[in-house]
Amino acid sequence: MNLLYYFVLFASLSSTLTLFVSPASAETPSSATNVKQTAEKTVEVRRESQKLADSWANEAAVLLSEIQALEQELATLKWRREKTAVYMKDLEDKMTTLKAKERAANEIRNELEPFLDQTLQALKDFSENDLPMLAEMQAPRLRSVEATLNNADANIVTKTRSLLEATTQALEYGYFPEPDEAEIDIDGRLIRVQRLNVGRLALFALSGDARDAWQWHRKTGRYESVPHFVRAVQEVIQITERSRLVSLVELPVGSPEKLEEEVSR
Repeated sequence: MNLLYYFVLFASLSSTLTLFVSPASAETPSSATNVKQTAEKTVEVRRESQKLADSWANEAAVLLSEIQALEQELATLKWRREKTAVYMKDLEDKMTTLKAKERAANEIRNELEPFLDQTLQALKDFSENDLPMLAEMQAPRLRSVEATLNNADANIVTKTRSLLEATTQALEYGYFPEPDEAEIDIDGRLIRVQRLNVGRLALFALSGDARDAWQWHRKTGRYESVPHFVRAVQEVIQITERSRLVSLVELPVGSPEKLEEEVSR
């Protein structure tokens, strides 16, 4: 760009000097006019040359700015490509680790799920042979556990937790007496009573008027009358309901037949 500018300037000066070194005989009024015109043209050429040089300089600055922006963008793209490669390598390593964990989890699941089903069945069998009151209390929880174990969307942790909680709850039922109200079958008649379990040792029922008491007989699968322990059953119910001070109370835990024999003695 600078070379072109100097070239145009040199050409203009050469033209001017040529006019001034012409023979003196040629310097007439018309020649003076020509010299003036030539000088004006030279100035105009220089002015246009300067404008052209300035325009090229501005264009060069714009092009230089664009080049710098493209170089920066190229550097950013290069960095992004390298960073993406690093990310891809990290993701591949993580995928490999996750696949290994998935295989291990599937192996545990394949071994643990049959055990969970077997444990649930054992718990259901135990509940069926439990005291009626406790079996009724466990039934909703066991149905919930069975639904969880049969749920394809539930993970193995959820299934295991559900079964362990049900097992823990079933064990806790045997620790403390828990009274409730229910209708029981006494010789073909439904009677509204208060029931009371003594852990898993015995289950008693007290009539609403507190005149009759019964004990659940496992062998016969029915309630047998225990008239001599009406007062004791009532007292225990009152203690568990906190309407009576705690005291020692004697309750039968054997079969009704043996209890009747002991009472008759």
